[in-house]
Amino acid sequence: MIKCQKIKETLSVIENASLDVDDFDTNQEENIEISQEGFQKMCELLLNKVKNTLNAALHNSKFDANQINKVLHVGGGSRMPMIKQLLRNMFPEAEHCIEEHPDEVVAIGAAYYAYSLPSDSKSDFRRQTETHIDEGPLLKRRK
Repeated sequence: MIKCQKIKETLSVIENASLDVDDFDTNQEENIEISQEGFQKMCELLLNKVKNTLNAALHNSKFDANQINKVLHVGGGSRMPMIKQLLRNMFPEAEHCIEEHPDEVVAIGAAYYAYSLPSDSKSDFRRQTETHIDEGPLLKRRK
């Protein structure tokens, strides 16, 4: 599984990657070549699920995509060119914020949020957030 993760990461920065089948089956002596385009075709079902989830979030919040003015690319998957392109296609009017370490952005944001709370409310915050953080609506309407 680690080798597959490495290929996904490699395909986020270069066009082609290869996998030595011998690492999984010692009876096989061959390499499998995979391109970004081939990988994207394999991920098509997952990309459609992401798109459907985003469309459902927009519908449930009564927003149109053109009302979103900023899209934060967070999580390791946001490094993938196909995810970046999907978000740019869905939100062409929005500013796309792509951080150097997208897998750390949510944790850093939560730390800033906790730090910004008044000190007397921090103990209440700890009790309330043991199961979830309620920071208000995630989608903000463009003015």
